[in-house]
Amino acid sequence: MSGVPHPSPARRALRIVALGLRPPLFLLAAGLAAFALVAGSARLLQMRGATLWGFPFAGFDETERYGLAFAVVPLPILAALVVWRARRRYGRDWTRALGFVAPPPGAALPLALLLWPVLQLAWISLLAILSGRSPASAFQLPYWLHGGSLAVWLAWLVVLAPAAEELVFRGDLFARARGVLGAGATVGLSAGLFALSHGWASLAQPLGVLPLGLALGLVRVRTGSLWACMALHAVNNAALVLVMFARS
Repeated sequence: MSGVPHPSPARRALRIVALGLRPPLFLLAAGLAAFALVAGSARLLQMRGATLWGFPFAGFDETERYGLAFAVVPLPILAALVVWRARRRYGRDWTRALGFVAPPPGAALPLALLLWPVLQLAWISLLAILSGRSPASAFQLPYWLHGGSLAVWLAWLVVLAPAAEELVFRGDLFARARGVLGAGATVGLSAGLFALSHGWASLAQPLGVLPLGLALGLVRVRTGSLWACMALHAVNNAALVLVMFARS
C-alpha cells in the first residue's frame, strides 16, 4: 500500500466536472472581457468624435465589424488568462506544466504535419457529401474578406486561434488532468470540449473538428509538447486557407 489516500468516487466525479468546466469558463471570461473592451472603446471614441472602425474595418457594416472584432480580440485575452492562472498555480514551472518543451526528435511529428491536413480536408469533404452538399461548398472564403480584413482573418486563423486554443485544451486542461484522468480519457475530454467550442456557426462544425481535436490530443500525449500541438493546428488551418484560396 502506498499510504496515499484515494479520493472517493463522488469527489473524483466532482473533480472531473470541474475539469470539464475549465475551458468553457475560460472562453466565457475572454468573450466577456473582449465585449467590454470593444464595445466600451467604440462608445468612448464615439463620444469623443472619433471611431474605432478604421483599418481593417473600413467598408464593413456594423455587424461585420463586430463579428471580426469578436472573433479576434478574445484570443489574446484567452491566452493571457491561461498563462496568468498557470503562473499562479505552478510558479516558475508554469511553462513546463503547460507543455512548453521541445518535441522529441524523429520523423513522427514532421510526418503528422505533412499527412494530417490531407486527412482533415478529406473528412470535411465527406461530411459535406453526407449532408447533401458538394465538397467545394465546405471551403468558401467569407464574402466580406478584402484588404486589411483578410490579413487580420489570416492571422486569426493560422496564428492566434492555434496558439490560444491549444493553451486551453492541450495546455491547461492536460496539466490539470494529471492525477484525475488517464491519458486516453484526457484526450477524449479535450477533443470533445474542443469540438463543442466550435459549434457556434453550425451543428455540423463540431463534427468537422472532432478528429482534429483527437489528433492534437494524441500529439500532446506522444510528444509531451504544446509547441507540437500548436504547429499541427496551425498547419491544419493553413491547409484549409490554401484550399479556400484555390477555389476563389
